[in-house]
Amino acid sequence: MIIEQLGYLGFNATDPAAFAQYATRTLGMQSVDLDTGRPSFRIDSYEQRVIVESSGNDGAAYMGWQVADIAELQAAAGEVEATGVTVTGATEEELEVRRVTDMVHFLDPAGHRVELYTGAAKTNDAFTSPRGIPGFVAEDLGLGHCVLTTRNLPETQAFYTDVLGFKISDYMIDSPFTATFLHCNPRHHSLALADGNFFNIPNVMHHFMLEIEDENEVGRQWDYVQQEGVPVGMNIGRHTNDNMFSFYVASPVGVLTEFGAGGVLIDDDTWEPWQMPGPDVWGHKHAH
Repeated sequence: MIIEQLGYLGFNATDPAAFAQYATRTLGMQSVDLDTGRPSFRIDSYEQRVIVESSGNDGAAYMGWQVADIAELQAAAGEVEATGVTVTGATEEELEVRRVTDMVHFLDPAGHRVELYTGAAKTNDAFTSPRGIPGFVAEDLGLGHCVLTTRNLPETQAFYTDVLGFKISDYMIDSPFTATFLHCNPRHHSLALADGNFFNIPNVMHHFMLEIEDENEVGRQWDYVQQEGVPVGMNIGRHTNDNMFSFYVASPVGVLTEFGAGGVLIDDDTWEPWQMPGPDVWGHKHAH
């Protein structure tokens, strides 16, 4: 199975308007009206990258992973079904909401909803950030990355590597928690899995990352967050593995957003997975 990128994320929100304000004013994503009845946001040439579902609960709803075409999608669905996992085809409404040609979905071993899709809609309209951000590092590298927690890291990791075809970039063991960072394209990681037992939390999406092109823009966004009193999850810092210069803010749905620049790109011909000494070179101190 060859997954090309993290294409979109869906979030459940008890207050979709609050998330919409957060997405545009804090993160600088562009709001788009796709006539689906759901707030949607873009950061590049894809019609949307983030979708908000009105819900009685807050948190991540689904992750969309892109494959090349319908033949690849059908083959991938078969590979997942062969492991005993139930795979369900998308409804017409789901296809319209995702703006894709075809899609299937299933649950990973930790219960996170995984969607495989093909044929995402794109637009020739220029991206315009309401925060004046020149551009995000996305397109063929995907939306960014997301980090999931799991109470059974070995089983969940094996599912993503052995079944879905992700490759290990690097990993931590008890430093201070255990986590594995996975890639599906040159972005250092499009997915990371963290041991939920350490955090004593259920299986949730801890955060998603948006990358911009200039570290100075990260600094300007940090100034804006401080000025506007946006709740901070982790202060500014630099990561050990992907070299990301970033900070984390708290969204209205309980999922943090990492906002950063300078991420490492991987060449599979030369890259060797390694055990990290810890998550940070400096900074990224928890705000609470």
